[in-house]
Amino acid sequence: MRELGPMSSIAPAFPLASAALAPLRAKAESKGDAGFSPLWCGQDPSGCAEIPAAERTSALTRAL
Repeated sequence: MRELGPMSSIAPAFPLASAALAPLRAKAESKGDAGFSPLWCGQDPSGCAEIPAAERTSALTRAL
């Protein structure tokens, strides 16, 4: 995806790109490279907590 950039007219429509990249993703991940791994959000909210934005921001800046 880095090579194509954030938008490209030649990229397959969602969710077809994920299936098309499966062999490349598997090879890259076997070498410890997550550059072709899909990064989905909202899949599993069980670890989420409702907290104020200021609290989350403070926690993120402390992690730096």
